[in-house]
Amino acid sequence: MRKKNEPRTILIVDDEPENRRIYAEILNDLGYRTIEQADGESALAAVKSGAAIDLVIADYRMPRMNGLQFIESLRHTLPAVPMIMVTAFANVESYLQSFSLGVFEYMNKPFSKAEFVRIVKAALRSAGKEAA
Repeated sequence: MRKKNEPRTILIVDDEPENRRIYAEILNDLGYRTIEQADGESALAAVKSGAAIDLVIADYRMPRMNGLQFIESLRHTLPAVPMIMVTAFANVESYLQSFSLGVFEYMNKPFSKAEFVRIVKAALRSAGKEAA
């Protein structure tokens, strides 16, 4: 059971190290704890090892398992955790598939720091994991 003042944990899944670094830096500065993984398989392993996850941020285009496949697999383990899909390769099909899997938001890269922070906070609020 998580203590009331314990920082929220955000899982970042992106095959680009620079993207993971930037997202983690922004989130850590806001007081969140981050777990960073380079692909869907290692992220699923981290979740199955018992890491308490409050939010997932996943890239759409990754090797071996794309973001949609990752989220579909993750939904079995974390059905109520909000998820944000980020992509530089947006298309209507992936957009619609993301929302059919219950993704909270679908963000097209590049996006501003302010937009990223706003969406992260909104996603956590939607799950009752962040103060209004």
